[in-house]
Amino acid sequence: MKYLGLSAIALLAFAGTAHAQRLSNISGGKLGDICISKSSAQLEACDAYLDGIADGISFYQHLMPQDGSKGGKLPDYVCVPGPTTGPQLRQTYVAWLREHKEAQRGPAAQAAMRAFNDSYKCPGEQTK
Repeated sequence: MKYLGLSAIALLAFAGTAHAQRLSNISGGKLGDICISKSSAQLEACDAYLDGIADGISFYQHLMPQDGSKGGKLPDYVCVPGPTTGPQLRQTYVAWLREHKEAQRGPAAQAAMRAFNDSYKCPGEQTK
């Protein structure tokens, strides 16, 4: 239930209008610290945050029309497989962050989205 609530909060963060966008003041590096903590509460918070980001991306992509009726066709940039768990997302994020030190200074949501974009390619996308 805790994950559901935190995922819903993260999803609502994506639902803001273009005029009132909110980004958390948590940096990519701070989230990385939380994600490698020895505290089970901190690890659960990390998993919930990353679950929320992944869910928000998927839900947003699901809602966008694929026929171009509201602008250009939106491709699926991030395709996290359905059975991926919070701890697996955490492992992906931490490994990606170690390779992209510059992302530690920016917003955590941006770092997580970049990590997932690089790590979870959609069918037909080229790998780097």
